[in-house]
Amino acid sequence: MFPMEEDNLSIQGALAETTVPDLFRSIVRSSETAVLTLEGGGRSDTINFYEGRLISATSSDPDMGLAETLLRSGELTMQQYNQALERLVVARRMGGLLVELGYLKPDELTRAVERQASAIVMNAMAHRSGSYTIEFLSEFPEGTLVLPLSVERLILDGVRRIDYWSLIARGAGRLDRSLEHAPNADTRTFQLELTDDESHVFNLLADPQTVEELCARSYLSNFLTFRTIWGLLAVNLIQDAEVAVVDEKRAAIENEYEMEALVERYNGVYQRIFGLVLAKVGDHVYDFADRVVLHLSPGTLPYLSGMTFINEGRIDFDQLLNNLYASGSRDHGTVVQTVLDELLYGWLLEVKTEFGAAMEAQAVQAAGTLRK
Repeated sequence: MFPMEEDNLSIQGALAETTVPDLFRSIVRSSETAVLTLEGGGRSDTINFYEGRLISATSSDPDMGLAETLLRSGELTMQQYNQALERLVVARRMGGLLVELGYLKPDELTRAVERQASAIVMNAMAHRSGSYTIEFLSEFPEGTLVLPLSVERLILDGVRRIDYWSLIARGAGRLDRSLEHAPNADTRTFQLELTDDESHVFNLLADPQTVEELCARSYLSNFLTFRTIWGLLAVNLIQDAEVAVVDEKRAAIENEYEMEALVERYNGVYQRIFGLVLAKVGDHVYDFADRVVLHLSPGTLPYLSGMTFINEGRIDFDQLLNNLYASGSRDHGTVVQTVLDELLYGWLLEVKTEFGAAMEAQAVQAAGTLRK
């Protein structure tokens, strides 16, 4: 929706023509690094995204301040709140002051700011009018606060709090809109911990349905069904059925890029272990690599067909991809992960067998970089 044609490209629009959750959806879906600014209702909200992840949020709304957020949640008393305001000066940050006064422990400050940002995001989703600006960035400046916010769960929770039919109808679309599950949606539902209502509407879409058909089959009221549909659309769990083929092709291309990056990470580890063995046995390392393959399961070997490990133990990704397609396997990501893990286990096991625990520890240390 938002192609980046040059550095720091920005676009503007009216909120009457879209919804804030749909703006979030577009930024998250395209993994953009961007600043979304919302103006309306007498306030300005700023939401920061890094590669599609929501990392922070601020608002000019005085009710969205850190102290006000803590007061609402009961973490500040009225006396503490008033004392903090009396001590606050323009150039001072409220968080540091609350820590200095002993109302927050230093390790509680980040979690408090996270709750404040979440409140700002959910409050911002109810904008019905005003304007928006999206500024696309190549990267954020050093020192930018990055919070561990779950953007998709925030979107679902924010949508569930909205009672404005004008927004809900705009987000869910026409009654004849045909919907279906998005690719990999079943896996992502577990990560998002859907509510019973969200799971109910999602499960109705095991086969493509129109919005009208969903409303007829749902045990929820039409209002709640529409709102739930909008939420599931906003987090890319469901999609328009008529664009599924296009999106499937795009997803296949993106999946190949992800697999290639994963293989390259493992190749770096194989290369380091290969170097350790080469330093010990010289050219006999190639005989060693042949013994590594003997540790692989019969089901894994066909995916390595046509390969040798003479290139410092590295896997040939193009050959691996050809073997995947020839196998007829559909879950390529799982197969590739299994092949890579089995091969790594083979290297580690053969190192231990050939050289003992000390050498194995060095190989395990090299493999540890995969967790970083």
